[in-house]
Amino acid sequence: MRDMLWSMLVLGLGILLLAGLTKGCSFSPGGPSADSTATVQVVDVQGELRAAAGQVKFPLREPRLPAGWRANSDSVDPLGSNGTDQAVRVGWITPGDRYLQVSQSDADVMDLVRSAAGLADDVTVRPTGTETVNGTKWTVYPGIRAESSWVTDLGTDRLFITGNGTTAEFRTLAVATMTGQRVTAVGGP
Repeated sequence: MRDMLWSMLVLGLGILLLAGLTKGCSFSPGGPSADSTATVQVVDVQGELRAAAGQVKFPLREPRLPAGWRANSDSVDPLGSNGTDQAVRVGWITPGDRYLQVSQSDADVMDLVRSAAGLADDVTVRPTGTETVNGTKWTVYPGIRAESSWVTDLGTDRLFITGNGTTAEFRTLAVATMTGQRVTAVGGP
């Protein structure tokens, strides 16, 4: 029994030493924390939106955000029960280390809300309120987990923002997208 305990002690110390050298674990008595200096994927928003503009039949805008906002994801996704509508999405890490995603889409409002919350096509989601940003009314819906979602209908397209950002961050992204420059498709005029 004594030999087995010594073997376990040596093995445990070896594992701790190896984990410490590779930074494979950390001790955080105050709970988990985000490392804002960590490398985050960076997306070329202008390039990605120009590429997406040639794939969709609705206008796209390029959000002009203040310093500290980092685009880290993008996609063009089919939406709706028949999959013919699309959403062009760009995700952002805010200066407060929260995440917001803006979707520009020709899909129905309910399709956008259900897609963001991971709900089935037959589920109806009730709005929880409204916000007015620069004279434009945004309807607020619950999102996945404790997130929120804002959507506005601009006639030819809809803008949809979802994530765990603060109200001020939602407003900043809403203004930046609504006032953003129209995007021209790659190879376009």
